[in-house]
Amino acid sequence: MLKIDTMPILYFSQLDEDHFFAWAREIDCIKSVKGGYLHIATDALNEENLRDLLALFGRYKLSGKALSSLCNEGNKHWFKNKDAYWYDNVFDEN
Repeated sequence: MLKIDTMPILYFSQLDEDHFFAWAREIDCIKSVKGGYLHIATDALNEENLRDLLALFGRYKLSGKALSSLCNEGNKHWFKNKDAYWYDNVFDEN
């Protein structure tokens, strides 16, 4: 289980915040959202879920560094693509 803090997100309205959490709950690998944390079941993760997480993190400008731990032999061929829009947010060392 991977636990990610969502507190750094700046929401522009209550509806904006509601949409973030509604979207998060729709991603199958997110098992719960409690106390501002996303609880991600890493054993339930597939490519579609990971791409949805990347989109969610990108849209809400949430640091993707914690998602780097989800890189494995099965997904690294596309996940660690240095030309992908998420690469710097997830893997950049700077």
